[in-house]
Amino acid sequence: MADAKKLAEQLKKLNELRGPVPQELRDRVAAQNKAQKAILDALKEGPKTAPELAAAAGLPHDRAIWYVAALRKYGKLSDVPGKGDYPKYELKGGEAK
Repeated sequence: MADAKKLAEQLKKLNELRGPVPQELRDRVAAQNKAQKAILDALKEGPKTAPELAAAAGLPHDRAIWYVAALRKYGKLSDVPGKGDYPKYELKGGEAK
């Protein structure tokens, strides 16, 4: 408990020094979280290509690719083996249902 109290005090001092988080940054993070959630939700229905994910999430194709790359990097998505014009992606670890 003492550690939690000390941490809370340190965070309070840091917030006083730096000021509040800019609204622009909060909006950008919220938009990122919303886009990533839309992509992950679309993949719950089964494997999809980047254009299919872009359409399902309502994102431009280049932004969808950017999010797919990030989600792959951090272990949320994996490639589906197979051939085709576009690779397909699925949720990693059988999270689709």
